[in-house]
Amino acid sequence: MTAAGPDGLPPSSPFDPAPAAGRLTPREAARAAGVSQLSARKLFRALGYADSEDLPAVGDAELQALRLASGLVRDGVLDEQTVLDLSRAVGRSMDRLATWQVETVAERVAGDRAATVDLLRRAAPNLEALVVLVWRRLLDDAVDRVLVPAGEVFERAVGFADVVGWTQVVQSLDEPELADLVRRFGDVAGDAVADHGGRIIKTVGDEVMFSARSPADAALTALDLTTAFADDALVPGVRVGFAHGQVVARLGDLFGTTVNLAARVSRLAGAGEVLTDASTAAFLTGTEGLRLRTLGTRPVRGVGTVPLVAVESSTRREGGTGYAPGEHG
Repeated sequence: MTAAGPDGLPPSSPFDPAPAAGRLTPREAARAAGVSQLSARKLFRALGYADSEDLPAVGDAELQALRLASGLVRDGVLDEQTVLDLSRAVGRSMDRLATWQVETVAERVAGDRAATVDLLRRAAPNLEALVVLVWRRLLDDAVDRVLVPAGEVFERAVGFADVVGWTQVVQSLDEPELADLVRRFGDVAGDAVADHGGRIIKTVGDEVMFSARSPADAALTALDLTTAFADDALVPGVRVGFAHGQVVARLGDLFGTTVNLAARVSRLAGAGEVLTDASTAAFLTGTEGLRLRTLGTRPVRGVGTVPLVAVESSTRREGGTGYAPGEHG
């Protein structure tokens, strides 16, 4: 929440198309929305706002949020806990989106605060419409692609990709170069995963966790990732490990032994290498364009002894092919 102004009220946001003419206390807002103060407090906290008891005043946007959320519960569309869970997902996702957008625009204007605010203010209506349009499309895709009851076990291919020698890479670059590299790695990873019908689960620094519909899709995604950076002067190489098996979904993330196995296997790979376990590799036998090479068994922490298999391309030359996301053949 934006800090309060000298009069104790939150300043009007330059991104609000209709700033509030008056402000309400949290108690007044809860009463106006027809909800208890406790329910209002829970919703604000789920959305990522400061504790509502500490808010000096509530504007139109917050009041509308309360009314929308309470309407879902009152009309019997969703129960309160589900609304809170969904609100938490919105809050966390929008926080990251807003941060990403501000950083992107700020980079273009050398960090000038006034210029950043001005550009974002002018772009806000279009960006808002874009967010809604993309969200509706992705929501529709998600129903067909990843819909499973919460907590239910299902099968999925999961992979981890990261930059080899990341510590040395960080030490060799200045901040702008490092920021550019992280952005490029994320962009290439996102495009490669999307090209094969997968989904980025999360990114942490130089590491990307992704899911794919099948082991073959995971393998092709992994090979595209390693190939994309094979000739990059700044990147020593990208390594990928993946596995296929049972997982559990929760709040957009995946959990389970398969996830742990994929993460551990990725740590055993070298620069430009793609590794998987023998059970997953069995699904790849006969897949066009792939070559499998048995490496023997290795102890994997938390999993046990695992037979490893290197997954290689049978059509791409060593050292890279000049792959660019979206270009296959």
